[in-house]
Parts: sequence; C-alpha cells; structure tokens
Amino acid sequence: MLPLKLRLTLSLVLLAISVVAPVSARETIHVAVASSLRGPLEEIRTQFEQRHPEYRVTVAYVASGKLVAQMTHGAPYQLLVSAEPRYLDILYARDLTLAAPVPIGYGELVLWHPDQAGTIEHMIEQADFVALAQPKHAPYGQVALAYLQRHFSHERYADKLVYGDNVAQAAHRVHVGAADVGFVALAQVLELGLPSSAYSHLPTAAKLPQAIALTHQAKQNSGAQLLYDFMLASESQQILATFGYQSTIAQEFAYVTSD
Repeated sequence: MLPLKLRLTLSLVLLAISVVAPVSARETIHVAVASSLRGPLEEIRTQFEQRHPEYRVTVAYVASGKLVAQMTHGAPYQLLVSAEPRYLDILYARDLTLAAPVPIGYGELVLWHPDQAGTIEHMIEQADFVALAQPKHAPYGQVALAYLQRHFSHERYADKLVYGDNVAQAAHRVHVGAADVGFVALAQVLELGLPSSAYSHLPTAAKLPQAIALTHQAKQNSGAQLLYDFMLASESQQILATFGYQSTIAQEFAYVTSD
C-alpha cells in the first residue's frame, strides 16, 4: 500500500493529465483566406471553435492570386477561401483541390476617403496618392484598376497609385495617411465601424465572388470538412452579410452598415 501522501500526489497528476490531454489533442485545421475576409472569418472561426472545441483553426491571410503559387509549392492548407474563384479553378484544374470551388457570397469594392467629401471623381482628382491592392494578384486591386480605367484617362491617375500586397495593406496605406483615398473592401470599413460618410459605394464596380474549396490535405482532417460545411450554413452566411457580403445561397441578407 502506497503512503497516503504519495497516493494523493499520483491522483493529482492523473487528474491534471486527464484535464490537459483533451486540450493538447485538439486537431488543427489550416486555412488560407483572402485578406478582405478577415473580419467575418474571425467571427466564423470563433463560432466554429465554440461549437467544435476538439478543433483549432489557424488562418493565414493571403492574396488570392498567391494561393496558386503557395499550393503549387506544397502549402499545408486544408481549406481555401478566395476573393476570386478563378484562382481556385486553376488549382482544381491542377488537381490541387478535391472539387471545383463553391461560391459563398459577393464582396463589394468601395472608396475610403477619410475627412473628405464630394464626388468620387473630385476626391480622386484632388488626391496626391490613391491606394489599391496590387492588381497582379489581388482581385480587389483588379476591380479597382478596372474602375479607374473606365472612368479616368490614364494620365489622371497613373502617378498617384500606391499599392498594397493585398487589400488589407491598401487599407493600411489610407489608415496611416500614406494615401489620401483608397479602394478597399466594404467588409473592411464595416469591420472598422467607419461612418457611412467616410466611404463611397461604387455602383459601376464589379462585385467580387468569394469562393471556397477543400484541398487534398483535407482528406486526413475531418474538421476541414466540418468547417467547409459550416461556411455554407446559414449562421456563417448571416455573419458574412453583416460585413456587407451578398449571399449566393438560398436567402439574401441585407447589408448592415454603421453610421
């Protein structure tokens, strides 16, 4: 018979192991997400982990165009969320995803113009610097450049452009004063809680379809499929709607804006 003190010590050790083991055994789901989706994805991740505490979701915020290069070089992501489905189409064509991408909503480009007012044309013409995401690989940057090309002659904006690697960095340029105005995602200004007077909608700018896809790495991770399904569920769709995304699934949700 072990001494009482030793028995109590062993009991406490075993109890600690029983408490810690389930936490340390949490399975990690690796997700790559377009930077414009940071706001809703953080809320969706929180909701998912509360519902499924056995999983931990790690998120890398990556310009959508860079997903192709990263996945081609063996990135460990199990779920991809892109601001442009054609990049996921490329991965599917290369047999790097399990299936073709599925749309989850439409994002919107807006012009952020702190402490300025007037028409969009006037604010861009008066600006010394105009921020946008790099069009070479960022969908929001591509839509922004297309908007400028449609409404302005090249010489009226070409020398003003300052680029961010993605739309989050473009927004940062405006936030720190490195650009007077910037083309950013509606989701970003809603996440920041900006008043509607601080940004303008761009009716002629194309909406940006957002899409998701599972990679082959998801076959070894049951949580990735659960998260994929959760992204398509009504709860996640409602979260996306509060960040200005138009739903592509069943019910349409109204924008929720902040004044």
